[in-house]
Amino acid sequence: MVVAAPLVAASGGRAATFLYEVFAPVCHQLAERSFHLAGHPLAVCHRCFGFYAGFTLGLIVLPLVRPARDWLLDEPRRILLLLAPTAVDWLLPMNTPASRSVTAVLAGAGIAVLIWAAIGQIVQQMPRNLPPGEAVGRNVGALSGSTSEETP
Repeated sequence: MVVAAPLVAASGGRAATFLYEVFAPVCHQLAERSFHLAGHPLAVCHRCFGFYAGFTLGLIVLPLVRPARDWLLDEPRRILLLLAPTAVDWLLPMNTPASRSVTAVLAGAGIAVLIWAAIGQIVQQMPRNLPPGEAVGRNVGALSGSTSEETP
């Protein structure tokens, strides 16, 4: 959708306004701080584009690069190494489109590792080999503080 907005705007489509509005609550969308495509700015700035690109790349690439993923997850604080460059770039009085987007790609990839690990933990904790209704009943009972034996 980030890339679709300028393409739709260039073709004169009315949906372009909607696409830009979707991202307005999370990005300032300053044209001078955004990459342009087909003569129109992307729906987000350089840094936000980097976050989205890094997150997407992280979800795709990091599961395939097991040593890097495992190194990060062995000590989750190491993910701060991927987030720190964005913080430093944000604090600098002078930064460039390249510095904003590249540092955000690193941060987005780090966030993807955390999300990937969280989903992996949730999946590992899910009950296996139970009839579909029974698994739901046990989970609801656990949340309410009761066990499946106590419910009639």
